[in-house]
Amino acid sequence: MSSANIFKTSKLMKDIMKEYSERGLKAKEKGQPVAWVTAVFPVELIYAANLFPYYPENFGAVAAAKKIAHELSAAAEGKGYASDLCGYARCGIGDAFSEKHPVGKILEPDLLFCCNTQCGSLPKWFEVASRFYNAPYFLLDSPRVGLETDNLCIEYFIEQLKEMIKFIESQTGQAFDYDRLTEVLKLSSEACRLWNDILDSAVLKPAPFGFFDACFHMAPIVTLRGTREAVDYYRALKEEIDERIEKGITAIPEERYKIYFDHIPCWPKLRWFSELFASKGALVVASQYTHSWAYAFDLERPLESLAENYTHEFVNRCFEYRVNRKINFMKKYAVDGFVLFSNRSCKPNAFGLYDKARLIREKTGLPGVVFEADMSDLRLFSENQVLAKLEPFFEQLN
Repeated sequence: MSSANIFKTSKLMKDIMKEYSERGLKAKEKGQPVAWVTAVFPVELIYAANLFPYYPENFGAVAAAKKIAHELSAAAEGKGYASDLCGYARCGIGDAFSEKHPVGKILEPDLLFCCNTQCGSLPKWFEVASRFYNAPYFLLDSPRVGLETDNLCIEYFIEQLKEMIKFIESQTGQAFDYDRLTEVLKLSSEACRLWNDILDSAVLKPAPFGFFDACFHMAPIVTLRGTREAVDYYRALKEEIDERIEKGITAIPEERYKIYFDHIPCWPKLRWFSELFASKGALVVASQYTHSWAYAFDLERPLESLAENYTHEFVNRCFEYRVNRKINFMKKYAVDGFVLFSNRSCKPNAFGLYDKARLIREKTGLPGVVFEADMSDLRLFSENQVLAKLEPFFEQLN
């Protein structure tokens, strides 16, 4: 997104995601159950069980990027759902009730799986969808983790995974294949390693890759994590980035500053933000959001390793841990300032953001700003209000 030179792998990514969508449409014809899953969910179990994983959150992100999320949201609100709900949920619910499907009809589930590490909205959305589509629903429950590892939490989550496997077996009539799970975990670990190597190229100054590029290239690590396609794609992208480093091709023309951004982008205004930061010589280099998929699995301990990875996602951690994690990113990428997005649609990540900004300033001395908008709904975005926040921040960098 932020690069003046289009990545050659961009077409490959579009082809892969088109093929993924087509597989979803054909799944039911082949008798393969479609399973709704959430972004922070052990999808490796779903792939190992030969279910087709579908991400309704991605549907919401695509609707937002195409600038029609507000239309689908209005359809949900017309059925009595509150405008304060997550924008992704409103898109999914709105499409279910709509006769027109501007981004294609959301894929109907045969099964629904949700992990509550992300937020409280997703479990309720999936619960509503379970009743609407008359499909069985499994909630994978995780206690919140504080600063340190909680062994009781790990043990509890492992038992939840075992219960989920029994649920899958009861729904499919097939014994779960643990050997297949090992293969999937190996592919997932490799894709995550490549993805994080790609993200780390933003440490260079000038850098060949930034956060807005990552927002474009992240789809396979979410939807195809655990597949050969994801490994092959990120290997190709990594090779292209290495080639760019050799040739001196940079993410923006004249990089003067590195910026930390938190956390989901404002999808319908992604290009606007990318061009705005680039015009100031500021490259957004890192975000907790794109770094969420940093899993590394122990193939000798599959369930234990799944539990350790998925319970310790930053979205399932305490306030102090989140602040420290942001600061660690800022140090690693040697940023000159930070921008925190108070996202109306993602309240768990917006909660306490002004306090976090104050603590980060006190601990790092870096300039920073908080702006308010919505990740998907253009009715809740004002260019003038956002610029009123960001322009003084850019002046501070100068």
